Amino acid sequence: MILFLTYNDQPSGVYWSQVTDVVAHLNTLGGPRVRLLALVSARDYFGIRKNIMAHSPDAVVLPMVPRMKHWRANAGIVALACRWLRPSGIMARGALATWLALRARDKGLVKNVCFDARGAYAAEWEEYRIVDDDALIGQFREVEGEAVRSADVRLAVSEALVRHWQDRYGYTGKRHVVIPCTLGRAHEGLGRPTDPMREALGFAESDVVLVYSGSVAGWQSFELLGGLLRDALGGQPKLKLLFLSPPDTGIDRLAAAFPGRVLRKFLIAEEVPRALQAGDVALLVREDTLTNRVASPTKFAEYLAAGLPVLISAHIGDLSALVEAHGLGAVVREDAALPTMERPAMADRERYRSFALAHFTKKGRSAEYLELMGALS
Repeated sequence: MILFLTYNDQPSGVYWSQVTDVVAHLNTLGGPRVRLLALVSARDYFGIRKNIMAHSPDAVVLPMVPRMKHWRANAGIVALACRWLRPSGIMARGALATWLALRARDKGLVKNVCFDARGAYAAEWEEYRIVDDDALIGQFREVEGEAVRSADVRLAVSEALVRHWQDRYGYTGKRHVVIPCTLGRAHEGLGRPTDPMREALGFAESDVVLVYSGSVAGWQSFELLGGLLRDALGGQPKLKLLFLSPPDTGIDRLAAAFPGRVLRKFLIAEEVPRALQAGDVALLVREDTLTNRVASPTKFAEYLAAGLPVLISAHIGDLSALVEAHGLGAVVREDAALPTMERPAMADRERYRSFALAHFTKKGRSAEYLELMGALS
């Protein structure tokens, strides 16, 4: 058995597509059984457990030690789980989970550990203060460095992330695979776009709908985004905006400045794919930080799968170069305005979707996943 370990990750659309869907896919590959071990907040533990097990019925969901500053104490919980489940390996999502898994390896409770790296963790904590605790933030370079150097195998979401490991942590190994953030099952199963959703959202056939999906906080860079959108709305009268986001004062100000042209909806994960199809162009603009230079945002593949060209910053992991090389939208330079937008032809929408299904599905990455499972068996 292989355990897929997550620590303090909140259930969300990203968790379903990048954790529970991955576990389900790994169990189709014919190797050892893979089982999710999720350490979650004790607050609403039973509600979180029920939610996770609805997506992954044989998951082991345990309450973590309270308070983030005590995160190392969770090594005891992981050790007990290993004594009970006797896994051969652990695929650990993130630097903290990997540190916990390495402690179990130190005790001889598991043979191999995979560092499933979703980004540059220390940089993210330093640049965006994920927690307001200088002592905790100060631990992260050491913890991430150990995860990079000491794991038996590594999964990176971009080649840019591997180069970051080489530059910051002196990583010179070859035991890694690169798998970008892939589509969840809800996005894989989309058919051709239909008009009722667009009409239900109040958009006319003549409107050009620019879509932004996800949070606008922190590394999502709404300060940069807001200025670009104001200029675009001012210069492109057919343009309307659809935010699939939680409430935000920045969006409210934009809506007040352009009445009737800015719509915000916060939908459950299963409703997002159809709402994306109601748009015409997608926006993935972020500030130039190390966090963003190694990233593989899940929404990129989701946009393409909905048939949307992507307007993307010039420094988003491996994806900006991909957009330019394959004509998947346009790269937005920091000193330039958003280009004039039009509704894409159906043939173009189908090409974007075909590209997403060819390059951003878990099935399409089975060879890489099998390599990881072989290292953990």
